Amino acid sequence: MISMLTTLVLVFILQLLFYYWWWIILIPLLLGFLEKDSVSRAVLGNGLGVFLLWFGMSLYQWNKGGEIIVTRVVEVMGVGNGFVLALVTGIIGLLLAAVAAYAGFSLRKTLIKEYQIS
Repeated sequence: MISMLTTLVLVFILQLLFYYWWWIILIPLLLGFLEKDSVSRAVLGNGLGVFLLWFGMSLYQWNKGGEIIVTRVVEVMGVGNGFVLALVTGIIGLLLAAVAAYAGFSLRKTLIKEYQIS
């Protein structure tokens, strides 16, 4: 729960300040690296945090004047309606963040094993 909220808040603030999409990879990678307990906490926490952020922001943008662009993208992609498009957007963010968090967690475990003093 803490990693989900941390991911959501950090990515939200950084995307507002610097408006790059790849914050959803860097922040979960860093937080996955810092996670000590389990890979499932790293992956689920970071993935759900980014999912909630991107899904929520997609719905917000759709309801606050983005109907025209959402309608056009829905027609091009053939996904049905704007809600499904927002859901697909959130799932893409979830998958990217989950893979990044897994990579960060695995990197930590690899470095600890490699440089561990016996």
